[in-house]
Amino acid sequence: MAMGVVLLTAYTVTIPAAAQEPRASLPDVEDEVMCTICGTLLAESDSPQAERERALIRRLIAQGKDKEQIKDVLVAQYGERVLATPSGHGFDLFAWIVPALAIVLAAAAVGFGLRRALRERRAHPAEPEPLDPVEAARLESDMSRHEL
Repeated sequence: MAMGVVLLTAYTVTIPAAAQEPRASLPDVEDEVMCTICGTLLAESDSPQAERERALIRRLIAQGKDKEQIKDVLVAQYGERVLATPSGHGFDLFAWIVPALAIVLAAAAVGFGLRRALRERRAHPAEPEPLDPVEAARLESDMSRHEL
């Protein structure tokens, strides 16, 4: 009985510790690293280099490494080019700033254009064109016939 209590206690203590450890998976890591030969996401590459990278990732997962530790090992072995996202410093910073700046500028241009168009519409409301006298007479005749 005492042995059962000890085993149950040991089991319940190890479950929360294991549950808290972030577990990495190959698909999770493949989406964030590149094949260094193809220059495409590892998940999309079937090259021999991609298979070597996958084998390394599988070994690291088996060792209990989390995703960040695995990416650190890949960077140490293959360099920064293995990461699918650019770093946040140096020239790679432009890869984050330029698209964001382009989106902001495009939104500002659209907003400015809409504001200007609305202002012009309010200043010069569209007036109906005057009818040709012949067309006006024909319309009046048609309306009187139908009692409109």
